[in-house]
Amino acid sequence: MKVVGIETSGFIGNIAVCDANRVVCKKTYSKNLSHGKEIVSSLESIFKEINWDPNDIDLIAVSIGPGSYTGLRIGVTCAKTLAYGLEKPVIDVPTLDVLVENVKDNYANAKIICPVIDAKRKSVYACIYERSNNTYKKVTDYLIISPDRLIDILPESTLIFGDGITPYKHIFAKKELTILSDQKLSITDAANVARLGLQRYENGRRCEVNALAPLYLRKSEAEEKLEGRRLKPAATDY
Repeated sequence: MKVVGIETSGFIGNIAVCDANRVVCKKTYSKNLSHGKEIVSSLESIFKEINWDPNDIDLIAVSIGPGSYTGLRIGVTCAKTLAYGLEKPVIDVPTLDVLVENVKDNYANAKIICPVIDAKRKSVYACIYERSNNTYKKVTDYLIISPDRLIDILPESTLIFGDGITPYKHIFAKKELTILSDQKLSITDAANVARLGLQRYENGRRCEVNALAPLYLRKSEAEEKLEGRRLKPAATDY
């Protein structure tokens, strides 16, 4: 199957076109990515470059988060637009699962791993995975959690990585953990979004286009501020 992978959850966005597990072409954007049209125009450029017709695509895979609220909306909207326009299936891929691919092969001796994404406001997005039969399986839900609480539930010697490490390294250093600070491991690869999307699809996962939505583990900061103002008692004149 020919798959488009879309990743806009982090500070570096990228798209990839794959033929099964082989990467045919990939383009990367800086953190200035601000509109889905940029993705669509780049896909058109890729199709011309590799001499494919857009209708050759069999599946559209998109990283759904957790991550940047604005970035996730862009990615999901673009995936839905492509799915409607090309009349092709779309598949959702959790971002933390994609990050696992960054260490799966090079750190195969790590029994337990935990990707950590900076969620700001003194919290991180995280999920704990345990190695089983040459792959990693989730042993927790996708979490939004304080770093202090996270180290309480992490087993000793857990391998942790991601852009949530640096801001809270002093906290994670309190426990005997294997900490990988390489920033390259924090980048979610659209090629892995495509590969995992294809895997999920072949394993029977289906996603209705109308139901496709970002994985938000909490309300945005703007929503929380608005809600906070609504909850404040009205001032009373005496």
